[in-house]
Amino acid sequence: MIDFENPSTLTIPGFKKHEEIWGGCYPPNKISSLEWYKKFEDKIETQMTKKEFFPLFRLSDGEFIFLLGRKFKQYSLFKKIYYFLHHIKRSIYYGSTFYSSGRKGYCETYSYFSLKKLRKQFINQLRDLSNHGVVCPNFSPHILTEPYQYDFLNVIKKNNIFLNENNYFQFYFVPGYFMGQKIHQVYRNKRILIFTSDIKKRNENLKDNLIKFGAKKVEFYKTSLNTPLLDIIDLNKIQDQPDLIFIGAGVGSANILSQIKNLKCISIDSGFIVDALSDFNLAKKRPYYVNDYYQNKIDWF
Repeated sequence: MIDFENPSTLTIPGFKKHEEIWGGCYPPNKISSLEWYKKFEDKIETQMTKKEFFPLFRLSDGEFIFLLGRKFKQYSLFKKIYYFLHHIKRSIYYGSTFYSSGRKGYCETYSYFSLKKLRKQFINQLRDLSNHGVVCPNFSPHILTEPYQYDFLNVIKKNNIFLNENNYFQFYFVPGYFMGQKIHQVYRNKRILIFTSDIKKRNENLKDNLIKFGAKKVEFYKTSLNTPLLDIIDLNKIQDQPDLIFIGAGVGSANILSQIKNLKCISIDSGFIVDALSDFNLAKKRPYYVNDYYQNKIDWF
């Protein structure tokens, strides 16, 4: 179903400028990238109207490294030695071979001795999420993700997790939809609940901007900064029924998604979207977070 030998151009309406510089993607059964995106958009918009649990989980280099360990074969000899020594240094510092960095001041990491157990937990959660919703791996020819793709598919297959045309979509379709041409419509009149760490200024800006985009209400459930895979969610703390849930918690988003089924709404592992919506300058630093309309703007508003 997935042909890693023949990538297609990643085409998302409203992101032509990113399409020109970014790598490819692997649509299922050789359908066009645009057709694949439109199927994704239709699925998301259908689920938005339903009062039922529908999870979306994204995987990129952080999740691949967590599950498979860090790889170095993709680099030249000099860089291979440099990155390996850097890895040894950071592993000693964090007490773990897994550390995943996002924005400045953030690092998700778990004790080396807990990794085996947590990987098993993660696989079980991924299986459940793939059966109830969609999985969006960052499969592309990019150097950060390409080395992990075959091994990842082998691991999930061994654990009875199967991707198909109904549950497999592209990683960047998520910002492509929620930061794309419909950004002024998708949040309108929505009660939005966001699971993410307590980064005060970021969260204040995020709430303000979502309200400006038309959200009816924005609330936060604070997750741990560094170990969200260990979080236990107390649903009694959530007073209002959300229409849309965003989760910005790294690899730990799988753990949170698996605990919020009773909230009965579409639940998106949004990742960097929560940072991008809070800070336009941050959004500009990654592909597919600022659509063509905003390319020459200086802020969201």
